[in-house]
Amino acid sequence: MAPMVEAMEPRRLMSGPSVVAARFLGTETEITGIVLTFNGPLDPASAQDPKAYFVGRTKPGPNDSFFDPFGLYDPPDEIVKARVQSAAYDAAAQTVTLTPAAPFNLFEKFRRIKVRGKGAHVVRDAAGAAIDGNFNNKPGGDLMLRTRVNRAKGFDFKEADGDRASLNLSGPGRLWSIKSKQRMFPPVVFLHETNGLKSTLKGKVKPNKKTGDGVVTLHQLSGVTFASVPLLSDPAFRVNVVDP
Repeated sequence: MAPMVEAMEPRRLMSGPSVVAARFLGTETEITGIVLTFNGPLDPASAQDPKAYFVGRTKPGPNDSFFDPFGLYDPPDEIVKARVQSAAYDAAAQTVTLTPAAPFNLFEKFRRIKVRGKGAHVVRDAAGAAIDGNFNNKPGGDLMLRTRVNRAKGFDFKEADGDRASLNLSGPGRLWSIKSKQRMFPPVVFLHETNGLKSTLKGKVKPNKKTGDGVVTLHQLSGVTFASVPLLSDPAFRVNVVDP
């Protein structure tokens, strides 16, 4: 059964299949796969085309390769990507599992995922139409999932219904967190270099009195073996996937 995910904005639910959750396999320093959950069925053949997906980031290119003697322009961005070797579609769960050619460091090589809706390699819905990735109610737009990846002791996020949450890690370690800039899917958190006897993860939720339900969702929380995690018994938090 597909994991429960937070309801998204109506315009996204009306635009055909879109990504509503992302799970990361492996550890934060060696990601071995990404599981994308869609909110509608896909055409299996197109969903399993690895060339229909991009995983990576952009960062400033090396200064010594950009000739600009007057300093009038910014150096061109460098594209860093994790090559997708295979894509496996699970029709029952409505998920696509992307496997990279080699494990990669989350912070170094990940900021965005593109699901192609135009060009030679596109993902199609069950009826055979290219996905509406840009939400204009027309087939044929790329779906770009933009994220923030942070490494810190604390992590704050806001849900589409207005509820706000804050996480805090005391003791050794850091939180490696992945948050969708568009609030398209619930956050993912890794506990990094924590100590099972000294590290504690707690959280607080500030409900939006007008539109919130007082409950926030983390899609994935990984590394819980080596920390005390009272957050898991807090009714204000819903965690879909808990990894050791």
